[in-house]
Amino acid sequence: MKNIFQSLSIAALLGLFVPFISSCSDDEEAFNEWNATYVSLQRNDYLSGNVKKFNLTHDANGIGGDEIKMAFTVKTQKAVSTDMVIALSAKSETEGLDASQIVLSSSQVTLKEGQMTSEEITATVDPTIFASIMEKTSFSFSVSISNVTTNDKNTVISSNLSILPVIINKAAYCNLKSGTPSNSQLISNRAGWIVNVEEGVDGAPNNLIDGKTGTDVALNNKGFWFTVDLGETKVLTGIKTNHWGNAYAPREVEILQSENGTTWKSLSSLAIPGNSTQNITFISPITTRYLKYQIITISTNGRTDVTEFNVYEPKSE
Repeated sequence: MKNIFQSLSIAALLGLFVPFISSCSDDEEAFNEWNATYVSLQRNDYLSGNVKKFNLTHDANGIGGDEIKMAFTVKTQKAVSTDMVIALSAKSETEGLDASQIVLSSSQVTLKEGQMTSEEITATVDPTIFASIMEKTSFSFSVSISNVTTNDKNTVISSNLSILPVIINKAAYCNLKSGTPSNSQLISNRAGWIVNVEEGVDGAPNNLIDGKTGTDVALNNKGFWFTVDLGETKVLTGIKTNHWGNAYAPREVEILQSENGTTWKSLSSLAIPGNSTQNITFISPITTRYLKYQIITISTNGRTDVTEFNVYEPKSE
């Protein structure tokens, strides 16, 4: 594949490049844009798009997903006539990511006389710096040419090819996955539990803990929530819900926990298979007294219900 610079005509470069030298003395040769040497940056994977994107996951095991590492080179469209030193810099565009956390393998590279491409440089970010951020968030930064030092006065920094933009997309924290938690058992005694159901939902709150799959709480055409006070703080490993049938089961739920029953912390939302019996595992066990179950995506037939709500705890020794 031809080098990207070979596809740029001199006419296309007009107006897109600016000299890095702001002034010249009277005895210096005047700048000539027609045969100038243009300096720019190029990602190794430049064909994948103008903006480099990384996607991160976040669960109880920590931050996962893509390795935040961008490889690139400094390039000129023709061989340099004399040694050239190019200084690089990284800049954060958003809060939550400091420029000092963007690590360049080299902040300065040299093109030797006769070269057109520098050694490979990488820009990396340690993803663990985002571990304390629970929300779904995007961060952006850029790497750019900050200065060029050369005796060739007919050299310019590209004004539109000297910056490499990057976006990091971090998913919301998730401590949920489908399935029955291992080494766990259902809490058998629900006598002291207190259930509150969102206003307007059909069915008595205690239908969720009466041990009868023939009673429920339900609503047509929209999701709803209910909260459960377990009566005391417990270590929990997951949740089990029952529904009239597959057609009445929710397709996505959000689980939240609280220390006081008022302020809630999300354990994330989870797409679930829509079975009449649904099990959700806490990837890392939680310690709480209050739980909130929020239906995000309703059933396939429009009426969504829950007939029983149970909670798993670690199996007794």
